[in-house]
Amino acid sequence: MSKHSAGPGTWAQRIRTRLQTDFQFAMIIAFGVLASVAILGFAIFRFLTGYWIGTLVNLGIMLLVLGVMSYAVLTGRSGRAGALFALVTALGVYSSALAMGQTALLWSYLVFWINFVLADRRWALVVNLALLIGLVANQHLFDSGTEVITYLITAVLSSAFGYIFAYRLAYQQEQLELMASRDPLTQAGNRRSMRRELVRALDDHARTGRAYTLMLLDLDHFKELNDTYGHDAGDQALRDFADLLATHIRTIDGLFRFGGEEFVVLFPDTGAEAAERLTRTLHEKTSGSLNGPGGLLHFSAGVAVLDGDEDMDAWIRRADRALYRAKKNGRGRLEISSRS
Repeated sequence: MSKHSAGPGTWAQRIRTRLQTDFQFAMIIAFGVLASVAILGFAIFRFLTGYWIGTLVNLGIMLLVLGVMSYAVLTGRSGRAGALFALVTALGVYSSALAMGQTALLWSYLVFWINFVLADRRWALVVNLALLIGLVANQHLFDSGTEVITYLITAVLSSAFGYIFAYRLAYQQEQLELMASRDPLTQAGNRRSMRRELVRALDDHARTGRAYTLMLLDLDHFKELNDTYGHDAGDQALRDFADLLATHIRTIDGLFRFGGEEFVVLFPDTGAEAAERLTRTLHEKTSGSLNGPGGLLHFSAGVAVLDGDEDMDAWIRRADRALYRAKKNGRGRLEISSRS
């Protein structure tokens, strides 16, 4: 049977996996840590020089940054956390400018740039525009009309370059993620993307109680097909089989090639009753309905509904044990795991 790689079970391991697989989350954490350290340094300096208002402003901004980071870690909602982060950075610059004057404007250039990386570009554009209008409206921050015009031009250019950079980065990231997450033979998700989605399912289930079901399936007698008709025929059978599965699962379900002739289907919003109905229907409609070089292709499958206190390894092992029973009991059948 399959050899499963170790999956993230502890909270720290899940965070590490998210840092490796979720670019926006990684940027939020990286920028949040750097910003917190820098702001804390300024707060200490202003405290030592007796500038209490500046100290309180800096500490307030730092607490907001830490709060957004905590929200991203605890909820897993990177998009919403990024939007909050863009808002916090803009409010931080604005409040700093009001409290400390013109020197705080220098931070706005960083914010105009980084907001496009942290948040959705349209939201970042709205936040940046509001910040720019708010700063320019405070005429006491500038010594002359020339300074206002110069600031406007440089701020707009900074935002424009930030937008272009973020657009290109997002496009390249999307292409890289697509290549890195797809199995090149079948175009199903690969093990890397499967691991990412299972981690998300575990986190979501822990937070909300949302039900998830895992189906591990294996083409029967595939080795004999390869040995008899060659690897090209085997590869074509795998491609056709993956296409068949993709047409019979829901749009919210995930299909992944686990390795060799094994595939995984992840069913969100699927508890015990729905799991039995969906998986048995999928098995009935697809097993034995596809012609291979040696005849109809059948598969065995094991199903496990996610339990709240198990990690990814334990979840996959239960599905694997159910798959083993299906193979042992005659192949071409489906077994549903009980929690044990």
